[in-house]
Amino acid sequence: MKVTNIIEHTDIGAPARLVYDQWTQFQDYPSFMKKVISVDQADDTKLNWKAKIFWSARTWESTIVEQVPDEHIVWRSKGPKGHVDGTVSFHELSPNLTRVLVVLEYHPQGFMERTGNIWRAQGRRARLELKHFRRYVMTNSLTRADEIEGWRGEIRDSEVVRTHEEAMEEEEKTGKGGSATSKDKGSESAKDSKDSDAKASRNGRSTRSSSSGTSRNAKSEDREEEYEEAR
Repeated sequence: MKVTNIIEHTDIGAPARLVYDQWTQFQDYPSFMKKVISVDQADDTKLNWKAKIFWSARTWESTIVEQVPDEHIVWRSKGPKGHVDGTVSFHELSPNLTRVLVVLEYHPQGFMERTGNIWRAQGRRARLELKHFRRYVMTNSLTRADEIEGWRGEIRDSEVVRTHEEAMEEEEKTGKGGSATSKDKGSESAKDSKDSDAKASRNGRSTRSSSSGTSRNAKSEDREEEYEEAR
């Protein structure tokens, strides 16, 4: 069996915590990833996927082997028509710029999977879905950062060593955590009202500018996707 290694990355204009939290919202994937049909999370470590492969649908189960909040997620998978093992890591380039690095190991099985593997279709699909994720964060997540609460627990060797509730309780005690917007508000309250208003205004302009720029690029990215798939 020929194994394909895929490495892709993208830079997202949002805080690392927000990007990580949105990534852990697996149930949202079908709303912005065009080939993902459904994601059912059986428990904190098990996910059942259904996605389109050419004209057919494929299902597989993935197990999270290791998960460290705001740092990385490692998973292994199994399925009757092939599987993908991988790692995604989150790297803070600046307070409002995050690099997402995805490393995949694709094991194709079945005629269509092997045929697509010859033309590196899976690599192009991974790149396009990562672009869809970036667009979703920039146009959706940033505008409702306070509503997004990712899974903050920790997994080691496929076992939950710290639950989400324990992590949130610990963050509350130490005064850390919360969404990027909440942390900004807490920091601003320590300053005088004039500085607070000025910073809020700057952040508002930055968010609107990012969303507007991403919207303008949406059509060009769709055209790029059509070109990649046709190629």
